[in-house]
Amino acid sequence: MKKIFRRITAGASLAAIMTLLLAGCGSDAKDAASANSLTYWRELPSATSAVATSLNETPFAKKLQEATGITVNYTHPPQGQASEKFNIMIASKNLPDIIEYAWPQYPGGPGKAIKDGKIIRLNEYIEKYAPNLMTYLNENEDIKKLCTTDEGDIFAFPFIRGTDALCITEGLVLRKDWLDELNLEVPETIDEWENVLTAFKTAKNIESPLDISTYPFTVGAFSGAYGALIGFFVEDGQVKYGPNEAGYKDFLAKMNDWYQKGLVSPDIASLPGDVITSDLLSDKTGAVFGAIGGGIGTWMSSKPNDTFDLVGAKYPVLNKGDLPKFHSHQLACPYNFAAITTSCKNPELAAEFLAYGYSDEGQMLYNFGIEGESYEMIDGYPTYTDNIKNNQEGYSMANMLGQYCLSFDQGPFIQRQEYYEQYAGMPQQQAAWQQFAIGDGINRTVPYIYFDEQENQEIAKKQTAISTFVVESLCKYIMGIEPMENFDEYKAELEALGINEVLEAKQNAYEKYLNR
Repeated sequence: MKKIFRRITAGASLAAIMTLLLAGCGSDAKDAASANSLTYWRELPSATSAVATSLNETPFAKKLQEATGITVNYTHPPQGQASEKFNIMIASKNLPDIIEYAWPQYPGGPGKAIKDGKIIRLNEYIEKYAPNLMTYLNENEDIKKLCTTDEGDIFAFPFIRGTDALCITEGLVLRKDWLDELNLEVPETIDEWENVLTAFKTAKNIESPLDISTYPFTVGAFSGAYGALIGFFVEDGQVKYGPNEAGYKDFLAKMNDWYQKGLVSPDIASLPGDVITSDLLSDKTGAVFGAIGGGIGTWMSSKPNDTFDLVGAKYPVLNKGDLPKFHSHQLACPYNFAAITTSCKNPELAAEFLAYGYSDEGQMLYNFGIEGESYEMIDGYPTYTDNIKNNQEGYSMANMLGQYCLSFDQGPFIQRQEYYEQYAGMPQQQAAWQQFAIGDGINRTVPYIYFDEQENQEIAKKQTAISTFVVESLCKYIMGIEPMENFDEYKAELEALGINEVLEAKQNAYEKYLNR
């Protein structure tokens, strides 16, 4: 790795020397360098932080500078402090040129950020300087709406998952070796799940056949079977809230039944990830909820013996053959967006730089890195090198990708499916990916919607109170602390906390989204 850093640094230094020679000496050279440079604030990917203190140090950033001819100085908030540092920074009048952040979470939405004079409208800049992105957005209306305000202003350069499959990353996982041993099929219906979990408990004499939790809502993998996603969703053009739906009571009753029978973890109120991993690898549980990469990939790499095996299951349904209404489907433009701030003295240059990730050449760099070092083209397929997949210095594949590209994270580019086909390349991961993708969640996911400025705080306050109440009640009903006979009182409390007002506001905001 050290040889790579020296070689690219030398190339960058030569480019810098040539720039100075062409620009002249003294202040003229400094002015020329300054005119061709940008400042960029974003979180440092966790995988990158293990091998570098800044993107500036990586082969990726140096190659990006070489390719665009634009010098970029990245700054990063401390790990885990992005929101706090963003709030402090955004109050300042002197902002970086580019801020990559979860702008849909800005109070009042990104349209308010434009009105507040923090970021600029980008429609004309993208039209002129990023034609590849504009063409893509015009051909993909739903994605264009996700990076557009209700007023029609494009507020940022988005991270785009290039295929629907890339929006699927997690689901239910079972011990395949146990299923095979007990001559059981992968369960599909709630009844089949109960049969499998009962068999696991009896045959393996374990306390927790299913490790799920009420926080985070991994238990929600089963609520969808009852038409009651634990959260907001869209159905037939209406915004709904799962814990307010009729099927939610049936879901709670079933989970309470499983809890009483010892089919789910006794620690269902809170189950840390390290405990789930330990339970799975030490034969204390036979089913969990997990990610394809950091879950199945990690567990299979750490398997305690040769017979240990895992299989992914599609999201449960009530009736055999039904299509799951919900699955863990992310928006095509999740996470952060790269916005140009009002402090940027050269927004044209910033737009040119950000546009690179949507070009054919830029997509290759952002997704795969540097040809000959991090990938090779084999039969037309960008294939990661052994240096990335099986690094001899002990770095994980994520750590290596963290030096050469951003496909594993986010940024202003279109993510390619070939990345995930290799990152999640184990047969168990590939098979689980296919099963997790079965469902209609893409049509029920609530997009980015924004409230009017005057109602924003009121709705946020009500949502917080409702969420707190739902989490507390979820745990109490499942554990039997609260009897199901009191469910009418639960519904009455939801109404008292303002669920109808929240749904009305969200419906109005959703209709504005449809008209963007």
